Amino acid sequence: MGENTALERTNNIKKWFIPLLLVFMLGACGNEEETVVEETDRALPDAVTNVYADYQTALESGDAEALASIDYAGRLTEIPATGAVTRQLSPGEIYKSWVNEEEDVAFLVHEMIDEEGNPLPNRLSKIAVKEGDEWSLVITPVALPKDVIAEVGELLIGVQANEYGVNAEANARLAEIPEDEAGPIYDQVNAQTDYMALEADNNVFLLMAETLTVEENQTIMTDYFKAYETWYTDNEETLRKAAATENPVEYIEVLDPLKTKLEEAIDGYDEQLVDPSFG
Repeated sequence: MGENTALERTNNIKKWFIPLLLVFMLGACGNEEETVVEETDRALPDAVTNVYADYQTALESGDAEALASIDYAGRLTEIPATGAVTRQLSPGEIYKSWVNEEEDVAFLVHEMIDEEGNPLPNRLSKIAVKEGDEWSLVITPVALPKDVIAEVGELLIGVQANEYGVNAEANARLAEIPEDEAGPIYDQVNAQTDYMALEADNNVFLLMAETLTVEENQTIMTDYFKAYETWYTDNEETLRKAAATENPVEYIEVLDPLKTKLEEAIDGYDEQLVDPSFG
């Protein structure tokens, strides 16, 4: 491991920024002219702030039962709960949030922090959905309904993924680590970044923006999330084993074949998407 240069290790960190999103490059396309968006800032409802605080507490303590009570899917939450404790990371502050006009769907971008409170280079995101009087977060993979996909797409029109998905200061801090000290640190950060495979891929929305406002694409993405959910449930045992693997290098090795299976499970959906310029 010591033969890798600091640059190579930095590139490894970036490898899983927004897991599997590079297959969805269409989401970064659209009209060649820059989309001008008149953004209306709406305060995040207190109930969403509270459920996010519950998410922080549950994940930090590895409380799968508490996590299940606020998870949209409400199952298999021991996988991300165990993974977060093993990787010594927890949710940090909300970096940016968007709320729809009806105030029943929200999208949050938040930091993930290590055991010393330092933000990781890559942020995570969450969809919050209100059903009745209760809000929940999409924490584990689930088949999302078309209306939720459409609402999030509308919220994120014009959003630049790199502006929100990457913590530039955290990236710069890691780049300054002396090469002779970098190995174990980068191994740990890479493993923490790969933790994303244990949570739902909400970050996919950051790249897709107005692509999701096309009804045909909403249907396609419904199938995409079903495939993602099936991968999660079919590989439950191995995901649980990965979550409990303490050595960061071994952890990544256990996850690698799972990520290959996930790539196979969602293969082809990007090719079906309609460019919003022509939709």
